[in-house]
Amino acid sequence: MDKKMSFSAEIKDRLTEQKSECDFCTTARLAGFMRFAASFGSGDAVISTENKKIADCAGALIKECFGVNAEYDYNKQSKRYKSILKNNEQDLLCAELMADQSAEQLMPFACCKRAFLSGAFLGGGSVNDPQKSYHLEFDTKTKAYAEDVLSVLEEEGIKAKLTSRKGRYVVYIKDYESIAAVLGLIGAGYAALELYNISVEKEIRNDVNRQVNCDNANMKKQGKAASEHLHAIAVIEKKIGLGALSEVLREMAEVRRAYPDDSIQELGEKLNPPIGKSGVNHRLKRLMEIASEL
Repeated sequence: MDKKMSFSAEIKDRLTEQKSECDFCTTARLAGFMRFAASFGSGDAVISTENKKIADCAGALIKECFGVNAEYDYNKQSKRYKSILKNNEQDLLCAELMADQSAEQLMPFACCKRAFLSGAFLGGGSVNDPQKSYHLEFDTKTKAYAEDVLSVLEEEGIKAKLTSRKGRYVVYIKDYESIAAVLGLIGAGYAALELYNISVEKEIRNDVNRQVNCDNANMKKQGKAASEHLHAIAVIEKKIGLGALSEVLREMAEVRRAYPDDSIQELGEKLNPPIGKSGVNHRLKRLMEIASEL
């Protein structure tokens, strides 16, 4: 991905270069775009975006669908680009794209549904940098439009949720597999692949961290036990001497004292004859019992 652009901005930038698979796709894509990006006021329909290519894409779709030219404006203060349709052109747009059409009318084929989602993402979609978190959403002013996206996703077997936020409606997804599926649907397969690669790297890092934490915990536990063993041996030596112990316990005490950092298994391998961990634990436990009785 381009390091100068965010993960989401890079996806949108490439989506502006998409070609329609059929004539209906162009209308479906523009409908998704307008339903998630357009605002209406003072007789104008306005698409506002921070990306010039997105504004140009909106204008090109409008030209292709209706044969009318959108006006363009750039606000230096807000650094946003606008595609503007005036009165009569807005009426045409609203009648064709913003009306309450059935999904079958607006998106008669599977490719049209993908085009609709692509337009909706361009207009009001975003996806977080997967290195930081997994989150994709579609944001619109109108609940019915959000429900249209939710319905298309459900038809594709993708589970998403709908919520309201500051007077707007947001369809969102938080698991990486579903996010990757959406990216694939809208034509951003390269981004879906990158998402999968990042998720694998994260999983490997998490596994390593868990193993390191586990190893550290075991080392602390092992160190505490060794300290208790050495203390018991010191008590025995001071009170009665190691010579008072049985041969196997005396050997165990000497090996434990000689190798304070060794694991239970390593201690067992140094005994003559070598014994297993359960045998070592039994002898060390007995040494601690003797020390506690003195």
